[in-house]
Amino acid sequence: METTSRSYISSSKLKYLVILSFVFLLGFTVYKMMEFEDSIREQRIVRINVGGEKKKLIPVISNALLKEKADNSEHLFKSGKKYFSVLEKKIREGKQVQEWKNHFLKGVNMGVAIPGSYPSEFRATYDTYMDWLRKIADMNSNTIRTYTILPPEFYEAFAQYNSENNNKPLYLMQGVWADETDSNNYFEKEYLERFQNEIKDVIDVIHGKAVINERRGHASGIYSRDISQYTIAILLGREWEPVTVTTTNKKNSSLVNYNGSFISLPAGNPMEVWLAGMMDFTVHYETQIYEEQRPVSFVNWLPTDPMYHNSEFIENKKVREYDNDIESIDFRKFYSTDLFKAGIFASYHAYPYYPDFVYLDKKYTTAVNAAGNKDNYYGYLKDLKENCTDMPLLITEYGVPSSRGNSHYSTFGFHQGGHSEEDQAEVNKTLTEDIYNTGCGGAIYFEWMDEWFKFNWLVIDFEVPADRRKFWHNMENPEQNFGVLAVEQRSKTIDGIEDDWNSNELISGEDKYKFSASSDAEYYYMKYNLPEFSFDKSNIHIAIDTYDKKKGDHKLPFLEKDLDRGAEFLINFINKDSAEILVDEKYSVYSDIYNDYVPLYASKENSDGKFVRQILLSNRERESLEGDKTPRIVYDRSSLTFGNSGEYTSSNSNWFWNEKDKIIEIRIPWHLLNVSDPSSLNVLDDKAGTGDIESSETDGFNIYTFITDKLYKNVIQIPDNQSDFYSWKKWETSEYKTRFKKSYYMFKELFHSMEVTEDTAENKITPAFRITDWFENKHGALSISFDDASMTQYTEGVPVMDKYGIKATFALVSEWMNENPSLSAEKGNFSIEKFGYKQARELLENGNEIASHNEIHEKLDTVPEERVLNMMINSKQTIEKNINHPVYTFVFPYSSTKAFLFPLTVKAGFLFARTGTDQTNIKDNIDFTKLATIAIYNENNPTPEEFKEKIDSAYDKWIILNYHHIFPDDSKEMNLLRYHNVTNTYSVTPAMFERQMRLARNSDHWIAPVSTVGRYVKQRINSRLEITDHDDRILLKIVNDLDRNIFNIPLTIEFTTDWKVIKVSNSLNDGIYNPRNNKVYINVLPNEEIIIENITEE
Repeated sequence: METTSRSYISSSKLKYLVILSFVFLLGFTVYKMMEFEDSIREQRIVRINVGGEKKKLIPVISNALLKEKADNSEHLFKSGKKYFSVLEKKIREGKQVQEWKNHFLKGVNMGVAIPGSYPSEFRATYDTYMDWLRKIADMNSNTIRTYTILPPEFYEAFAQYNSENNNKPLYLMQGVWADETDSNNYFEKEYLERFQNEIKDVIDVIHGKAVINERRGHASGIYSRDISQYTIAILLGREWEPVTVTTTNKKNSSLVNYNGSFISLPAGNPMEVWLAGMMDFTVHYETQIYEEQRPVSFVNWLPTDPMYHNSEFIENKKVREYDNDIESIDFRKFYSTDLFKAGIFASYHAYPYYPDFVYLDKKYTTAVNAAGNKDNYYGYLKDLKENCTDMPLLITEYGVPSSRGNSHYSTFGFHQGGHSEEDQAEVNKTLTEDIYNTGCGGAIYFEWMDEWFKFNWLVIDFEVPADRRKFWHNMENPEQNFGVLAVEQRSKTIDGIEDDWNSNELISGEDKYKFSASSDAEYYYMKYNLPEFSFDKSNIHIAIDTYDKKKGDHKLPFLEKDLDRGAEFLINFINKDSAEILVDEKYSVYSDIYNDYVPLYASKENSDGKFVRQILLSNRERESLEGDKTPRIVYDRSSLTFGNSGEYTSSNSNWFWNEKDKIIEIRIPWHLLNVSDPSSLNVLDDKAGTGDIESSETDGFNIYTFITDKLYKNVIQIPDNQSDFYSWKKWETSEYKTRFKKSYYMFKELFHSMEVTEDTAENKITPAFRITDWFENKHGALSISFDDASMTQYTEGVPVMDKYGIKATFALVSEWMNENPSLSAEKGNFSIEKFGYKQARELLENGNEIASHNEIHEKLDTVPEERVLNMMINSKQTIEKNINHPVYTFVFPYSSTKAFLFPLTVKAGFLFARTGTDQTNIKDNIDFTKLATIAIYNENNPTPEEFKEKIDSAYDKWIILNYHHIFPDDSKEMNLLRYHNVTNTYSVTPAMFERQMRLARNSDHWIAPVSTVGRYVKQRINSRLEITDHDDRILLKIVNDLDRNIFNIPLTIEFTTDWKVIKVSNSLNDGIYNPRNNKVYINVLPNEEIIIENITEE
């Protein structure tokens, strides 16, 4: 067990001469520390290398002047442990004072694309912005978020609003947009320059000191209104695609820390280093130029959250977009230095339906929210908050849309669409309450208003021409319908009342019936006056030919004769609970993405009478790491909803029957008729042999209307034996109107009740140090150990382990080894290729361990002791000579268990020996000459579920997993094993190996080779801490008497403290820290003295 000793320096009894000497030494030490501090600060200064002779974005000033500016900087906002605080003016006892008040940030994301425009076209006016701001404030919001710099008119309106409403201010969370990189590498010089210029412009804008020239896709103009006193935070970037994070990390693998003047990242991946640098640049620029500070963060989202998710794994390789659980960006690694007073916070875009793990992980689906209901979103947020400790966690995008279309199903009804406005409000209320009740610091809803330009993955291919999407409103597109402010053209209310129909919309009619048609940017409308009709006796059927009379189905199921024009769609009204729109089978846009065949999205001439339901694949089938399968889900959009569209509960209704007046009103979203762009009269009409999906212009719709009895007989066509025709005009300007959805009123009430207080009481913390049981305070250790040097370990296994950052132990039989790969076989077995010493050296250089598996591969239980010892020694020496590195671990062939063997490993010079007992190693009772191992026997033993159970049961223990071969499923070796009915093949497929490695990574154990874990444990057991305490400065050393050439594994120190900002020097992860939960973890080499300083400024 570890021992800890404190040796405090006491000067009270020393001689005066010693005192003077000590004072001199202390003064000299302080002087050198100041020099060291200055050098560190010099390293922290952000140098902006933009190439050539271009002017630096931040002029170089001395460290002393930078510190002075930081000390003098004003900050009106700061981040606490849970919430933001605002410095507010109050009247106390007749005097004006300033006090910090905590706020739960609540509001909306400001989408600004009005119909007919992209957001980068900035069509909104000053009056429009002012109108929005007043409405948002009246919703009891206190925060709005923008994604990028908006035109000057916005900032003028924002400043004016706050000038007029200082008793109810709106705060701005200003975004800095990050466009895509050409190389997927964020360190790319040109990209870095572009992004830093964007940061500079943002800061100049909020201080009213910017002149931005015209640039396509960007706002421009003169920015003269200073809104800095209302800008609560700066938020960098956007959702970072995992593939770009992976590329950035691979191309910049040596960048693992960042020590800036204002932001510290003592240890992280390259993407985190880049983000730390951009945050530091942001604070540095504003501090130096304007002497102001405000909280800063970057956008994060679920695919790069700090947790791992076992339900995120297998999806058909043909359709995988990217791996949503491969990369991590962890806010816990970021710290504020002593020069940055405003602080950092965590920002997440978090929706309840994507990625799939948010509703498939068992720990989320079983969670119960504050209202006592099962709620996967609550479970996820609770988990996320536990992994974003001691900083505000803001959910800066969330919500569900009020679209008719649904592109993704989720548990408990939290779908991406398919909600009435009533349901949308109810779900959004639950989500917002979840954010508040899990201790998050803010809820910024996505989004303020519906935006027509947006695309959604499920329907994007069928909105062509794509550049005209902005001119119309697709109710089947969820992304266009998130707003609390409806932005629409809806010219008709489907309620069975004719007051919104005009006489010029009448297409045909007589005493027995009348047919009218109309359209707008959302819908195609039809109205029938049927004075003699009753659903008790009859049905209504409407066939529509959308283009080209020859194409389409000329046969209807209830009609004997063929139609003269082919119909692409058939609408059936049976009763209030049964109505549907079907598509001619050959014009269906459904494709099975699990097959290679993709249909041609064009109508085809036929007479088979087959009309099918309109379905789209919304949820792909999934399989978790443990083998749990989730079937695919298709969205069936054929059913037509009955109801009054003017009511929130039936806002997506498609038809209404007025029984009294015998009027039926119908509205069909354009997308259900394969109209790809109504503004240009385009319908889907794909062409063979091209990579794009094409469309053709239609002249209009030919409509056939039939009434049948309930048995689909006694067919009556109206008008007699002919069709009606409807066409509409193209448009280039999109007319629209706005109204509040139910969510607006819901938020107004809910936001009013969301006030917070933060416990600022300081608990007395007793400073303490300890060496953690496992590296970086993980809750256990795990080692992967390979036997026999099978070549597939190198070719199939290593790439998988590299993908997950895993290093392993490779045990070699020296008799089988050559410099290069070669074949070898045991008696009675087929030959297997072994890798050579060349590959072994490469593995060693990349952080893996090379171990001995004896001189020859035989069971040692019956071999004479002297011969065993000689073989061990010979193998060790031979391998060490060929890899030029010590060998610390011996692996018993066939998992020998005779007691006389284990001491021989020590005599042979090994530190550790591994055998096979199918057990784990208990932390405080480890026999290093008899390390327990769990063997992987075959593809299904253990099963994935059993594999996870074994790792889970090794909490606070050391588990070693033993592998032999990784053969592809169709390899000759695997087929031979099957042919001979071998049960314990000691072989797995690459797919199973990856599944197991991912489970291992997800376990959050410390994963390291056998000798690395073993040496850590030995060092911990045999070490003590020597601590010298000088008030705000501590000298710490881990001391032991072990051989320093061998026992040089970093140990993790847990420092418990009430210091707020500390500086660590001479460790393996130097930098500035803000203790989280009053703890800091520092990696330290034994017998190296580190310095821990309290640099908290009161």
